Amino acid sequence: MAAGLPPSPAKVTLTSSGRLDPAASFFTATVGDAPRLVYCPSSALAAAKVVGDVATVVDAGPKLELAEVLADLHRRGIGRLMVEGGTRVLTQFLTAGLVDELHLVVASFFVGEPEAPRFVDGGSFPWNSDRRMRLVGVRQMGDVLLLRYLPPVTSER
Repeated sequence: MAAGLPPSPAKVTLTSSGRLDPAASFFTATVGDAPRLVYCPSSALAAAKVVGDVATVVDAGPKLELAEVLADLHRRGIGRLMVEGGTRVLTQFLTAGLVDELHLVVASFFVGEPEAPRFVDGGSFPWNSDRRMRLVGVRQMGDVLLLRYLPPVTSER
């Protein structure tokens, strides 16, 4: 709080279907006064209203566009965002060039199933072999490693 930040960050979720469980820990875990926001396309608004008592449901329009979600969060005074997500969400943020820092945890177990989820899907990433994300930190936490990456410095940033 000394830096002027709230004690708990806002909790934000994106849903394309609106199928959410209001009893899920995302909605029930104590976060102080921090807002809980749910962004969904207009077509999923009716389904997402099931969490209307525990979160603010935001109609993101015909299609859930990350740049529009970030603009709305900024208008709400949210200037920092930590994205935890599955393959699809992480791929969308990375391919859109909306990542300014990446923390990747490498665990000491292996998933060998061909159908197992991957960190990202295929896509057109803004970094290639000449302009790769830079490893800027490694921290051991028990039997896992936390790798911290920053995107390459470009004239566009």
